[in-house]
Amino acid sequence: MTHQPAIFCKRTWLFVVLAILPILGMEQLIEHFARQSALEQKRLTTLDSLAILRARLEGLINSHRLLVHGLTAVISAHPDIGQAEFARISHGLVNERHALRNIAGAPDLVISLMYPLAGNEGAIGLNYRTHPIQRTTALRAMRTGQSVLAGPVPLAQGGIGIIIREPVFIGSSQPQETPRFWGIISAVMDIMVFYQESGVLDAGSNLRLALRGTDGTGAAGEIFFGDPHVFASNPVIRDIAVPGGTWQLAAIPRSGWSQPTTTLWLMRVIGLLAALAAGLMITLLVHANELLHRQKQILDRTGRLARVGGWEFEVATLQGTWTDETARIHDLEPGAHPSVSVGLSVFQGPSRAAIEAALHEAIKYARPYDLELEMTTVKGTRKWVRTIGLPVLESGRVARLEGAIQDITDRRQREDEIRQLNAELEERVAARTAELATINKELETFSYSVSHDLKAPLRGIDGYSRLLLEDHLEQLDAEGRLFLANVRQGVTQMNDLIEDLLAYSRMERRGMLGIPVDLAQLIERVLVERGEDINARHGVVRLDLDDELIAQADPDGLAIVLRNLLDNAVKFSRTDRPPEIDIHGKVMEESIILSIQDNGIGFDMQFHDRIFEIFQRLQRAEDYPGTGVGLAMVRKAMLRMGGRVRAESAPGAGATFHLELPR
Repeated sequence: MTHQPAIFCKRTWLFVVLAILPILGMEQLIEHFARQSALEQKRLTTLDSLAILRARLEGLINSHRLLVHGLTAVISAHPDIGQAEFARISHGLVNERHALRNIAGAPDLVISLMYPLAGNEGAIGLNYRTHPIQRTTALRAMRTGQSVLAGPVPLAQGGIGIIIREPVFIGSSQPQETPRFWGIISAVMDIMVFYQESGVLDAGSNLRLALRGTDGTGAAGEIFFGDPHVFASNPVIRDIAVPGGTWQLAAIPRSGWSQPTTTLWLMRVIGLLAALAAGLMITLLVHANELLHRQKQILDRTGRLARVGGWEFEVATLQGTWTDETARIHDLEPGAHPSVSVGLSVFQGPSRAAIEAALHEAIKYARPYDLELEMTTVKGTRKWVRTIGLPVLESGRVARLEGAIQDITDRRQREDEIRQLNAELEERVAARTAELATINKELETFSYSVSHDLKAPLRGIDGYSRLLLEDHLEQLDAEGRLFLANVRQGVTQMNDLIEDLLAYSRMERRGMLGIPVDLAQLIERVLVERGEDINARHGVVRLDLDDELIAQADPDGLAIVLRNLLDNAVKFSRTDRPPEIDIHGKVMEESIILSIQDNGIGFDMQFHDRIFEIFQRLQRAEDYPGTGVGLAMVRKAMLRMGGRVRAESAPGAGATFHLELPR
């Protein structure tokens, strides 16, 4: 009997141990699920954040690449583009709406075109073939003929930037000849503006981020943003597709993956309470399942919104699984059992051949693929899809393929609409070009008629009136001589009017060059030409010109403008004092301002627009002879050169004409 308490004690402890062990086991199981659930929640939350960042990074890069691609299309059509035209086209791309800092054109891999030029002069003349940092990506763009993203790299003009390099090829008129390489267009995105607009800087408040893959080298590249230790901390990693390669974006929560110690101890204490062990376990399991189910629903909704589904299949059995969205893309009910044969049956013709070849290379050579193909679903619906496959190796052989499929039908339809719109636009441009050619032909015919048909009678009137004046003047009385003088004056005025009209017509049709013009030299030349007229009126000309007064203009067209303005300054001078003419030239940030000021009779500013219209005069021809064409030619020439003209004046206070020309 003395042994019964000991036996009972042993049995009690045995029961206690047997009771505690399941409880401790359940507590450990619950703790394990809690850890995994919290970790999965953090990873899914981090994954959602990375998906948004990835979309914004790729979208920002691709949107700027498309801007640059439009510029390369212009250059392919006009390979002899100059700085002025380059700057005009690039002006709409480099502004506060975009992260582009500047755009450089490098014919034959040497930078000679730049916008904006101010602040980026240090990059002019940079030779990509010899540059130690930028040489590799530039040559890769030339060699592959594809867009390449370089950077971040230090810039020759200062600062750090990400550069989109777009190769430019000039098509040949001969079908058998390959396009000729023109050079590359480099669009520099300011690194800090890029980070800000993509949201990378804002995301750093909740996540520790890191980016690697300088020059699109992916996992093998250097880390260029964030904390380098992130890649060694079991991060969530996503590849960022960039022109010519990939980046890798990695993230972990700012607080790390570890669980709060207080929570774990609380769970262990609760686990020791036998009465609450079962309820606690069920509660946690249900909660964990709800979290997983909710995350699955979020992923499913995300897939439906993006029309993206996932799939996988075993190489040995050619059987596999796919997500509900993949089934919906195929017009099948979710839950259907997929196979490779089912997946291939929706492709026909070239699309079938392309996917079969891609699967063959993926299985045999472990080559991933990314294709855009046309499919016909089981319901007969034609769709365009993007399908991506990634081989998974086990023991050195491809064991299965995993991938994704996305319905891109809407995008392809929009692309087709854009191509149709472009074709219609080209037709309209061709029609407008033909219309302009017809108008120019009519203008040429009109000019010929004016110069021959109209001037011939004038020459006859002039000749006969001169003979009458020379041979029969004595036979005319005073009134007859007055009439004869009026006839000859009318002939002279009509001849001047015809000459000015022809000059205006030629100004409308003549080609305008946009080349650098030294305004100081041009002004000196025009002053020499008009020196006799100015000296005859005892006029004074004063010059106040900035150094390096170089504008993009047509030398002959600008000379016509200066001659007309100087002639007006002399002609419309006051009778009580000699003409005084002041010419000022100022260099502005993007233009040259040339001002011609006189001390003449001036005009009322209510007639400002009228004086630039053809045949419009403010003074009588008897007081100030002329045809009313000069200022119309000035405005026409300035518009043709990409500039503008305006005037400031008051009656009796002289006039100032301001010419604005692009630099």
